[in-house]
Amino acid sequence: MTENRFNVVTLCGLPAVLQCFEKRPLAIKRLWLAPEMERPLLGVCRWLAQEKRPYIARASLHELDRAAGHSAHRGVVALTERPPPGTLGASDYEKWRKEGKALLFLEDIADPLQIGTIARVAAAMGVSSLLLNGASLTAAYCERAWSTAAGALDLLTLHDAGSPVGALRLLRGRFCIIGFTRPGGRRVNELKPIRVPGRPPVIMIGDAQTGISADVAGKCDHLLHIPGAGGSTLLNAADTAAFGLPWLLQRERLPDTGFLRKKRERQTATKTAAVPAVVDDSNAVSSAAPPNTDQN
Repeated sequence: MTENRFNVVTLCGLPAVLQCFEKRPLAIKRLWLAPEMERPLLGVCRWLAQEKRPYIARASLHELDRAAGHSAHRGVVALTERPPPGTLGASDYEKWRKEGKALLFLEDIADPLQIGTIARVAAAMGVSSLLLNGASLTAAYCERAWSTAAGALDLLTLHDAGSPVGALRLLRGRFCIIGFTRPGGRRVNELKPIRVPGRPPVIMIGDAQTGISADVAGKCDHLLHIPGAGGSTLLNAADTAAFGLPWLLQRERLPDTGFLRKKRERQTATKTAAVPAVVDDSNAVSSAAPPNTDQN
């Protein structure tokens, strides 16, 4: 059962607060802002006053530190209320499959900073639904995740996927399940992005020593590995997302668009100009033609 700890989220930083106001203004319950933030947040303050919601303009540094719980608030703090993460069933997965939507599943990533970074990458690549479990679900509702995401988490819908293995049983056959391991799997620099007609991708990213867990890896259709230059440093989950999501979700270039199309057009125009025009003189009598000597 979802716990109430997921309902209250503190936002810090101008991008996070502005994105929340644009997408979910009713979530903002209280606002603190430094004097230099009055101008960029003027519209938010006017709306809060109209809705009779409290805000403190020209808040002191002490007030901002106390509201945020730390000093890295960048001059603005908002207290927000969020709906609990949605639970999922087979009908949800079938709907997403028909819509052709890619899903991102974060398995037990406990670092809120990584969650926030991954959210920015996912939103930039057009992902709209984030599936979470265990440590990932808890970290995704931490203030540091939302502030690091700089508004991206307000562009995503968060879902409690429960057990990853149980969720993957429902996903198999409907989606192409792709897991990132560390190390292991096929090297992405040796492959083209995976496309399976009728089966959008579910991308599994984890933060265990091996990336995703062994149980999850056993349920994947494809296992991928991002190679490095060697050494003992391994890519973390956010690094994997920053490289893997753009590679997997890039849109295929259409054959007649972009630079190549323009190049072909120039080549065709040059060839056409080089060919002399053909004049149709089939109906004209040539002055060089011999006279008709037929006496019949």
